[in-house]
Amino acid sequence: MIKNLSDNRISKENKEEFNNRGWTLIDLRLSPEVIKSATLGLKQMKSDAKKLNYGPRRIYFDHLFNLNIAAIELPFNKVICNNNVKNLFREAKIGSLIKSLMNWEDPCCDLSRLFCMNNYKYRGNWHRDYDDEIDNIHLNSTTRKIILAGIYLLPQKGFRLLKKDFDYKGKNSIIKNKSINKAISNFNYPLSPTKDAYYEINGKIGTVLFFDPLLLHQGSNFNSRLDFHMKFYNCKDNDYSSNNFQDFKVINILNQDFDINSNKKNNKIKSDLSKIPFYRRSNLINRFVNSIDYRFCLRRISKLRNLTKSENYSLLEKEGWKIDKFSNSIWQN
Repeated sequence: MIKNLSDNRISKENKEEFNNRGWTLIDLRLSPEVIKSATLGLKQMKSDAKKLNYGPRRIYFDHLFNLNIAAIELPFNKVICNNNVKNLFREAKIGSLIKSLMNWEDPCCDLSRLFCMNNYKYRGNWHRDYDDEIDNIHLNSTTRKIILAGIYLLPQKGFRLLKKDFDYKGKNSIIKNKSINKAISNFNYPLSPTKDAYYEINGKIGTVLFFDPLLLHQGSNFNSRLDFHMKFYNCKDNDYSSNNFQDFKVINILNQDFDINSNKKNNKIKSDLSKIPFYRRSNLINRFVNSIDYRFCLRRISKLRNLTKSENYSLLEKEGWKIDKFSNSIWQN
């Protein structure tokens, strides 16, 4: 019998939303003082990442005069994680929420990154975090073996989730077979379906979004970001670690004491580290081109011409998918 699974921040409505539509937004009930402190701590983390040239990171579009770090990986490491951020997790008790929502006994985090992009519009490609269970997509979302969480410390509107009815084999499906699903995953440019086909999440300060990673989703934002993106599974063995400021387990590389430079002898650690990007800045030419294209959309013209003639796009266009021509530019809407 699993005990202590009830967290009163999760209502019956939250559970029904998550099961039926695949996502729910929950108020963490943090005090204004905790939110203010956490925001300052995350801004400091971002500043320190630049100052220390912290290696585990993502840079989607590097600009000429701006090191636009999109995300900091391994954010709990003692090199980068400060007390304000630790206190956020002490107060948020994310593990308690997951236990209550998923009926899991021991949630473990195997991916965490802090999205901290500067004040640029951004839109990624549609994707699933895994699709080996796509035939079960219309079952209750609490049956999944993985859950994703997004913790918001700034207003964050734009993240998109395809509605189950429009997803694979739904009653209004725009993904009628696995060939179309594969074509979407392999398409190397942001796409947009019709507006009634997806939810656009309005992430409010001090909330956490839990969503089903089997659903097709797309990162999208219109301004600066400070939000954690995390993946959890239910621990089934003892191959995990823990941080004293969190009520969930973590894999070894997410432990605050993990040494990025020396702990590479263990094969499991090597495997986990191989999934972590260590991006360097682009050369000056690419940075210049990125900055120009963000404002004037010149570089993409030839690429878009080729994409619209591709076999994959012909297949997708018939199902209502369109190329999002002005994504990742000042004109993104």
